[in-house]
Amino acid sequence: MRKIILTGICVTLFSLGAFAQNFGMQFSPEERAQMQTEWMKENLQLNDSQLVKVDSLNLEYALKMEKVKGINGNLNKLKAARKISEEKDKKLKMLLDEKQFALYLDNRKELQKQAREMAKERK
Repeated sequence: MRKIILTGICVTLFSLGAFAQNFGMQFSPEERAQMQTEWMKENLQLNDSQLVKVDSLNLEYALKMEKVKGINGNLNKLKAARKISEEKDKKLKMLLDEKQFALYLDNRKELQKQAREMAKERK
């Protein structure tokens, strides 16, 4: 259970990219993509075809999120990260069925809420 929660938090943080540094999580884009894929595989019950496509998509967008770290200004980082996240969501929506995508969004919202609470506690 702890592993699932930690992985879920990582998925949220990495999908927002710009916040990952604040939590001291220094993972490579490949490691982040792998964690996201594993989480999705376990929680969304991906079939083999979906798994291959999602794995590739997660790596593509983890690499894009990595570039966000080089952007000056937190607001600019946040805007860039959100744009990348929205692009990824559009592609994911085409790869997942309705139930899987709804579960993905629901879990992401909950994990984002938890990440915000953790960030407030750290201040």
